[in-house]
Amino acid sequence: MTTMDISAARFAPMRRLLSGEDEAYLLRQGFRREATQVRAHHRRLYFRFVNALEKDFETVHEARKLAMTENWNFESLLRDRLKASYYLWTMRAAGAMHFIHLPQAAELAQEKFDQLPWNLWHASMPSSA
Repeated sequence: MTTMDISAARFAPMRRLLSGEDEAYLLRQGFRREATQVRAHHRRLYFRFVNALEKDFETVHEARKLAMTENWNFESLLRDRLKASYYLWTMRAAGAMHFIHLPQAAELAQEKFDQLPWNLWHASMPSSA
């Protein structure tokens, strides 16, 4: 068996991408256009991280299904999929909130990242020998 381990450290930049700190700094310096560009760029990066997180979950979820060939547990797979979908959807909602300048966006993104059940992104995979 090979272990697939998706590290939370890899996704750590997500915690601050919607914070607005860089944008606020640029605005204080009088760089309004650049601040707008940085804000949009950070949001695009944030969504790329969410997409990568979703892709990694799909990989792990498929590995779990393969590992269950003889002892299929549909309820467990469904529960994991629903839980992951909830967190991914909420993180996407935070990105949408950021787009419409809702100040709660960064807090929601950080909160959901901190609450993310990382065990859903870990799996033992059958060795390909």
